[in-house]
Amino acid sequence: MGVLNIKEKRPVRKYTGKKWKTNSYNKKELEKDFHQKCAYCDDHHFYSGGYNSFHVEHFAPKDKFKEFEFVYDNLLYSCPYCNCSKSNKWVGKTIDENIVGDQGFIDPCTDDYDKHLARNDNGEIIPLTKIGEYMYKELKFYLMRHKIIYNLERMENIRLVLEKKLKKRDLKKKIIKN
Repeated sequence: MGVLNIKEKRPVRKYTGKKWKTNSYNKKELEKDFHQKCAYCDDHHFYSGGYNSFHVEHFAPKDKFKEFEFVYDNLLYSCPYCNCSKSNKWVGKTIDENIVGDQGFIDPCTDDYDKHLARNDNGEIIPLTKIGEYMYKELKFYLMRHKIIYNLERMENIRLVLEKKLKKRDLKKKIIKN
């Protein structure tokens, strides 16, 4: 059984520091930075009701760290399942203390994220470490929806490739005919 990265493409935040004082503007930028996918599970927003259903997630909870509520580096584009599951959970006492022992959350925009979580060949999200196990349970990565959505996206990508090949073939036939 092979192990794949949990994400097709690692998201990169374009901005740093404090930005816009509204989550609606931040959300527009986050949607682009996260390729219309959940920062945590990588589910495309299409499968959860689109842009309007996705949330602006505060990696370090705004309830505990009010001064980071609009700091773009603390914001993530999140599906409602992951955002509600994570809620305001935070194991540390400071914003820099996102891991305590074998518990906590890894910022999905870092390379470290893939060291703790992956996907198997069936598309299921799997933990690779104790911290990965914590995140797997807390974010409910065991839900069948993540595997189903991952495989729907794989099938759609295959369909697009086949469609492109058919168009090429039809074009070649047309050229040969003329």
